[in-house]
Amino acid sequence: MAAGARIELDAQDRAELERVVRAASSEVRMVERARIVLGAADGLGTAEIAERVGCSERTVKKWRSRYRRRGLGACVMRRARAGR
Repeated sequence: MAAGARIELDAQDRAELERVVRAASSEVRMVERARIVLGAADGLGTAEIAERVGCSERTVKKWRSRYRRRGLGACVMRRARAGR
């Protein structure tokens, strides 16, 4: 996949990503992921998304790729994390 490949979002995925970005209760990392995917869907390049979101280009590439492979759930769903 090209580094700046555009993502095609259906209306339902776009609405959910926009909801995550707007919600005050959203976790910071989920908002970052949602902004990355929305930026890619809007045709922005990797460097521009990274600058706007405030993350590395590597992070942009990672989440763009994960969305393409696994869909919305991979980006905005909470996963069980190791802990105490």
